[in-house]
Amino acid sequence: MNYYILSLKWSEGKGEYVWWRPDNSGYTNNLNQAGIYSEETIKAMPHYYKNTSTYPIPVETVEKMIISKVVPTLDDNWSLMGIDLGALQHY
Repeated sequence: MNYYILSLKWSEGKGEYVWWRPDNSGYTNNLNQAGIYSEETIKAMPHYYKNTSTYPIPVETVEKMIISKVVPTLDDNWSLMGIDLGALQHY
């Protein structure tokens, strides 16, 4: 099983959850930037990953909690959709 590491310390009172980034290096509220930690990693140092400041949450549980998906307006995304904004006529 794989886990996101929830920062209880930095999530409290924020209105959104704050997760550990990969390799125990920093924090993010963006799951795309969050690290995914294996059960073996967590079991190797259980008190480091599960304490009053941090808690491992199964990836499957977090995925069930997601309530919206947002697609950013990146140049590559316009191309993927086959839309050439420069070629469109104004209405």
